[in-house]
Amino acid sequence: MKTYLAFDLGASSGRAIVGNIEDGVLKLDEIYRFENGGIQVFDSIYWDVLRLFQEIKNGILEYVKKYGSQLDSIGLDTWGVDFVLLNERDELAGPVHTYRDNRTIGMLEKLFQKIPKEEIFNHTGIQFMPINTSTQLFSMVYKNYPELEITKTFLMIPDYFNFLLSGVKCSEYSEATTSQLFNPIKNNWAYDLIKKMGLKKEWFCEIKDPGTILGPIQKEIAEEIGISPNTLIIAPLCHDTGSAIAAIPVDRDKQKQGDWAYISSGTWSLLGVELEKPLINKKAMQYNYTNEGGINKTSRFLKNLTGFWLIQECKRVWNKNDMNLTWDEIEKQANTAPPFKFFINPDDLCFLNPQNMIDEVKNYCKKHNQEIPKSVGEIARTIHESMAFNYKRAVLNLEDILEKKIKIVHIIGGGSRDNLLNQFTANALNIPVIAGPAEATAIGNILVQALALGEVKNIYELKEIIRNSFQIEEYFPNNIDEWNKKFEAFLKKTSLTS
Repeated sequence: MKTYLAFDLGASSGRAIVGNIEDGVLKLDEIYRFENGGIQVFDSIYWDVLRLFQEIKNGILEYVKKYGSQLDSIGLDTWGVDFVLLNERDELAGPVHTYRDNRTIGMLEKLFQKIPKEEIFNHTGIQFMPINTSTQLFSMVYKNYPELEITKTFLMIPDYFNFLLSGVKCSEYSEATTSQLFNPIKNNWAYDLIKKMGLKKEWFCEIKDPGTILGPIQKEIAEEIGISPNTLIIAPLCHDTGSAIAAIPVDRDKQKQGDWAYISSGTWSLLGVELEKPLINKKAMQYNYTNEGGINKTSRFLKNLTGFWLIQECKRVWNKNDMNLTWDEIEKQANTAPPFKFFINPDDLCFLNPQNMIDEVKNYCKKHNQEIPKSVGEIARTIHESMAFNYKRAVLNLEDILEKKIKIVHIIGGGSRDNLLNQFTANALNIPVIAGPAEATAIGNILVQALALGEVKNIYELKEIIRNSFQIEEYFPNNIDEWNKKFEAFLKKTSLTS
């Protein structure tokens, strides 16, 4: 039996989780958790990547304390789009900005003046968002950031940590595809686009497939922490959503590709389908869908929607006055609040990084000539219902692109624990929802490590292990007529179209 250590780093926290497969069942043990978040300095927001690397080392140390020095492998995943630039000494060329930094405001329009929107989409198949790596880098070129003059290497965030752990500079496939600098048809960096943006192709490293064994852990780290120097560093699907979608417990013999959709539910909601190859056409660009890399070179054809960021930020404000307000209490108050009174567009840019999310929800309702939600329950229900309706809008667009109906939705990730939103989603979509596993990202990370080391033979065995190991919940639609009627009100009151 092999032992795996997964690091799952999100925008608000990170975790170290140990995994073992015993008799076809995956056992997990979370041994370490740490905080993450952007650091505001003047009008910019940064990641403290060196502190995060220290937290990774702390997690390995916790493993040694509990399990001893022997460890087969380590795999790491993080969020997408963010990156580091290194100088000729492999040191940070400058501070590392977060995707919520305001340096990209107005940059998409300026980028389209330089390179037509259609050309960018045809090269990359990626939806347009101000948070994209391409937009961030273009903003640096446009504003003449001095660190570009000394840059020698570009690495996405998990690739940087893999470099620090293994000494190998490379780019993992699933993470690279989030950058809007990758060409999924050529299966390589979009060098023509990179050149037109004013970037240098020499910055970009070789792209490695998920499950690549990068090599043993750096000798200095092994000696510092007391871990075996034979511990392998493996690049799983380093994009957290990629790892999560790999862990969907779908039975591929019973549910055909394209008939089922997924929502990877966390700070963001990633809603889409798994396809054998990228789908790049006018409708995909019109509806702003994206093609990201999945397991076995599948395409994660999806749309990036605002997720639990909304309610997380509200809770942060509520907890300033009531530290005892729990997620269960928020869900309870939302469940008893009057239905369908207020609507917001969760993807409106006003919700990207406001000072006070509660005030922003109220301001949005006022601006759109609605009553103003006041209580915890009213605000929480507004967010839950609006998220479910936003899912419906995205699924209708997805069905139009695919020219087929979605028959079932799998919800995975931390948001799959939210019973109220799961039920609202089933009601809004009028199809069954299967929720779980909540730890999908860590599960996918660990099982891809197991694939790399041969303990898991193929994707079918991987899915079977997940079904044998974790409980899932099913939700069936009800009150359909009322939800259909209120969907039209949602579109009208938010000035959206289906």
